[in-house]
Amino acid sequence: MSNQLNNPSQWTTGGDAPTDKQKSFISTLASSKGASDVDPNAMNKSEASAKIEELKNQPTQNAGASAGQPIQNPDTWTTGDDKATGKQMGYVAVMAKKAGESVPESLGKTDASKKIEELKEKTGM
Repeated sequence: MSNQLNNPSQWTTGGDAPTDKQKSFISTLASSKGASDVDPNAMNKSEASAKIEELKNQPTQNAGASAGQPIQNPDTWTTGDDKATGKQMGYVAVMAKKAGESVPESLGKTDASKKIEELKEKTGM
């Protein structure tokens, strides 16, 4: 079965339209890699999976740049209601302490991203 997982062209659903998560991830990766000609809506699941792997292996443009505004508007993230990542919660914890605020116990990805931006303003980080 693992062989099938490594071969998206063999997936029984490989010809279906890509998932919203795939489309969002492709758009984010394409933007960070400077690949402006990528249209995830013109792909199927199998092609989207292959394109993700291709983009992940390309060098990131401006890799040394400091973190700035999110690439996409957090309010439009398809995974925005999912639990915040460990990195997001780590950033929130460090900056909240520096700002003299209590650290939230849990946040969704979108709320964590917004909190990070808010705390950046307060702390100058």
